[in-house]
Amino acid sequence: MFVPSRLWLLGLLACSLVSAEYYNTRTADKDYLLKQKKVYNLLYHISQPAEINYTWYEEGQKWDIEANIDLYSNAAAVKEFLYMYKNKMLPRGEAFSFFYPPLLKEMMTLFRLFYYANDFETFYKTALWAKNNMNEAEYILAFYNAVIRRPDTQYIQLPPPYEIYPNFFFNSEVMEKAQHASLFGLRETSGEYKAYILPANYSGGYVKRDYYLENKLNYFTEDIGLNSYYFFFRLAHPFWMPSSEFGLSDSLRGAEYLYGHQQLMNRYYLERLVNDLPKLEDFDWQKPFYAGYYPTIIHRNGLPLPQRPEWSNFPVYKYKYIKDIMDRESRLTAAIDAGYIFGNGSKWYNIYNEEGLNILGNIIEGNADSYNRKFYGSIDSLGRKILGYNLEPSSKYKILPSALEIFSTSMRDPAFYRLYKRIIDLYYRYKMHQAPYSRDELIYPNLKIESFSIDKLITYFDQFDTTINNGIFINENDKMSLVKVRQYRLNHKPFNFHITINSDKPMKAAIRIFLGPKYDSHHRLYELSENLKYFYEIDNWILDLNAGLNKISRNSQDCFFTIRDQEPSEIFYSKLMESLYGDKPFTYNERIFGFPERLLLPRGKKEGMPLQLFLYISPVSSEYQYMSRIWGNYKFDNKPFGFPLDKPLDGLNYDGSNMLFKDILIYHKDESDMNIIY
Repeated sequence: MFVPSRLWLLGLLACSLVSAEYYNTRTADKDYLLKQKKVYNLLYHISQPAEINYTWYEEGQKWDIEANIDLYSNAAAVKEFLYMYKNKMLPRGEAFSFFYPPLLKEMMTLFRLFYYANDFETFYKTALWAKNNMNEAEYILAFYNAVIRRPDTQYIQLPPPYEIYPNFFFNSEVMEKAQHASLFGLRETSGEYKAYILPANYSGGYVKRDYYLENKLNYFTEDIGLNSYYFFFRLAHPFWMPSSEFGLSDSLRGAEYLYGHQQLMNRYYLERLVNDLPKLEDFDWQKPFYAGYYPTIIHRNGLPLPQRPEWSNFPVYKYKYIKDIMDRESRLTAAIDAGYIFGNGSKWYNIYNEEGLNILGNIIEGNADSYNRKFYGSIDSLGRKILGYNLEPSSKYKILPSALEIFSTSMRDPAFYRLYKRIIDLYYRYKMHQAPYSRDELIYPNLKIESFSIDKLITYFDQFDTTINNGIFINENDKMSLVKVRQYRLNHKPFNFHITINSDKPMKAAIRIFLGPKYDSHHRLYELSENLKYFYEIDNWILDLNAGLNKISRNSQDCFFTIRDQEPSEIFYSKLMESLYGDKPFTYNERIFGFPERLLLPRGKKEGMPLQLFLYISPVSSEYQYMSRIWGNYKFDNKPFGFPLDKPLDGLNYDGSNMLFKDILIYHKDESDMNIIY
């Protein structure tokens, strides 16, 4: 679980404590505990509601939505749902994806039904009914979105998606063994929580392609924490959700979409570099596509996810989408070069102003806030539809979504990174049209970095056990047996940044730390102008500086966007019950998820992987309170995403007193070297 961070500042000439804004931890009251318990119960064995707890099942079946329509604040939303339900919706057991419009509309009506329940009790009874009667995937996604957005479920924790539907995180062979273990039993481990332990490999272990180098990255692209992060990242601002109706931050939505994907891409590039892989190749929509994909995972109904052979031509039934996406890309390129987008109502909007990046991000994603979705479409969804090689649906409810059409599996497919390279290239194109920062905007002589050092950086692989009972059919006579999947994952030893800053007066300052490459995959030194776009932001925080020398120590576990591994649900629930029916306090975080802290660093090398850190410090003239139900609340200074590396250089070498590049080495240790006992 995430532990709130602390920061100590020791002055060399004067000693004082630095103040900073961090994610808070709260102690639960009984109302919170009861809600948290009910939310977890509502997500318990969704596929077997009657078999698991018949009392809950009966309670749900007794709830009459139509008879209680007065208990919902939006009667029209309730009537729309009832109309669709009475005229058939996606049956239970069938596959679901956001990217099929009829199914998306069904999920949206269910979400609105949850969202507009007047109070928690109405929401709970509605969800109990839906758990029994709705398609499981539609239910999960509507429910997660409702809990994230409802005022009366603020700070309620949600189980990680790999516990809810592990079939999207582990190979079908593992899921088959897990089902067998649940129904017939295997040898249990000893300890407080007896469990069946199933070792799991990554998909590269099933498909041997010595010449296919993408498999070298499977430990990263198939990491369950990384894929869970992306699942929540896309839930933070769902593309189908209008900001005006549900109170989203419409001023950041498009910009956060672009910058969030750029950061993921830069983190991915570092992992490629460590594995001596070159930068991503470009592709042509009218020529064979290099990157193949063999998922080895299945949908809940047993159907395998579609495959894509290497160097394959796009299927004939994708041609209409290819023509469409080429038109959309051409329109976006023209808009970026011209500086204007063509909005609804024949109105033109300038995109080279403070709102421009947000406008651009909205139309690239094609979300509900896009100024002209009919004209610009969504190259995000179109690209997924083409590259996933999924078949055209045989009917409205007989679909076979690809890995790219499910947020929990998107990052497993090498095509994801090719598609987003294309999208982020549009982002760079936009940025390169902007005027560079002047020296006065970046250099602050009243701030000087006297020293910057970092502890030895060591990565390693450790084992992690994932409880997956909630995602498999269980034997009623063996409900207490846990089934766990054990898998090796990338991790690193905790480390500290040590920074000494000289300030000519007391001030509030923002500190940013970026990590990026020094050499390319051929071990050639990068040119600075080319290199900076591959840096990814690993920390950003505000603190109070004293006049004179300030010595700062910052731990890697305090980095603003990271989170430690979540506790398994059986442990979390056990603590919840101990507090609810005992006197043991229960603490929780003001956030649901974050980027896995153990993936902060790319894998090192035995001899040391050379990379660079960039440290930048600037005065804070005004603050922005970032608020998110998923990521928590955090204070930033009012600077653009990626500042100060987000614009062309124009001769500036980032050599001011308040900025510093530092060469580092990341070492990788084998299990025997780490002397880790599992």
